Amino acid sequence: MDLFRRYGVYLAVVLLLIVAVLFFVFKEGSDSDSEKRQKSKQEMMSSNSDPTSSDYAGGPGGDSGYGEVPNDGATAKYVLDQYLEWAEYPPYSRPMSILNHDLAFPFIVENSPDYQLDPKTKEGNGYVCLFQPKTWAVIGNRDLMYVTLECRDKARNRVKISIDSHQVFREWEGQRYGVVSASVNDNGTDGDQTRGDNIFTFSWKPAKADWGQMSLVADITYGPEGHKTTVTSSFFSSPNIPAEFNGVFSDGLQDGSLVIRAVVNVYRKGKYHLEANLKDEKNGEYIAYAIYDGDLKAGSNEVEFIFFGKILRDKDLDGPFLATSFRGHRVNLPIDPDWYNQGEEGLRKLQAAKTTEPDRELVYPYKDEYKTKFYQVETFSKAAYDSQDKQDRIRQLKSLQ
Repeated sequence: MDLFRRYGVYLAVVLLLIVAVLFFVFKEGSDSDSEKRQKSKQEMMSSNSDPTSSDYAGGPGGDSGYGEVPNDGATAKYVLDQYLEWAEYPPYSRPMSILNHDLAFPFIVENSPDYQLDPKTKEGNGYVCLFQPKTWAVIGNRDLMYVTLECRDKARNRVKISIDSHQVFREWEGQRYGVVSASVNDNGTDGDQTRGDNIFTFSWKPAKADWGQMSLVADITYGPEGHKTTVTSSFFSSPNIPAEFNGVFSDGLQDGSLVIRAVVNVYRKGKYHLEANLKDEKNGEYIAYAIYDGDLKAGSNEVEFIFFGKILRDKDLDGPFLATSFRGHRVNLPIDPDWYNQGEEGLRKLQAAKTTEPDRELVYPYKDEYKTKFYQVETFSKAAYDSQDKQDRIRQLKSLQ
């Protein structure tokens, strides 16, 4: 009995510790699952594509055709409920948060470190290299593309590297075409931040013909062992500016929604896709983003970004608001949408359409913030979005039940 009393206390303590550990493990796993569900939900709600259609890559529609019940086990009622939730807001104005990283930070791309392999064993040798563009695209001839390169050892300390050779390529239909060369240094000049810190900076300025997806390929030697490898970094180049935001904005109410008007100087007429983000002025919280799709003529154009009233009501936020990250592109497709309505003749035109150009020219963005007037949240409409397309889709989904 004394032995039991003596060790029973220790046993009880051990059991409590085990229970505590299991609690935190399961809680952490539960939190992780919860965060995943929250992020998935946020991605669905921020998307301007119907999540129940086959066009939505991450939605329940999977590979099923438009209007069909998905084959992933979801019921027709679940699909309808999901659509009704998504369709509370219009495709041109969607809620967003910091979880929507691509929307919140549209001008950057974060590459993952490249884990290096031993050429003989094909196993990791402990080194990682990071080849990181400063922005996702270079637009016009005012800016340069800067790409940094560094390698680190097992302890994640930077190691010396040398650039053996490097080349910039334009990627097109699976082929590579050499273009104007880049400069590179680690001497604290030409975009390089610090001299001799083993972070090399490549700088590149496009020529007029350097339009589209680009690859910067470098052969390097790194580490005290003299390891050799080839690293690649990708970015987009749009050397001819078709239009730019000139920094003139205004705001007001329109049918219960916040509308922000932006003046765009257009140098090449055409169809444009433009976007802008909206943030809370008080705490910087991301609220929504809005889309403008339409034809713009050469010269000065005023475009409207409509931030749907119900989004602002649901967020329960008064103004003023900050509009930022004005961006977009000129649509550069070799087809005319009217061809779809021209029967056999239109079909022949579509089949014959070919191009040697990328599908977009980037608009020079406006990255500063525009502050709106003060608005009380009650001034915005709490009505859900409605349209003929929405009602047709609801009837279609109901017919599947």
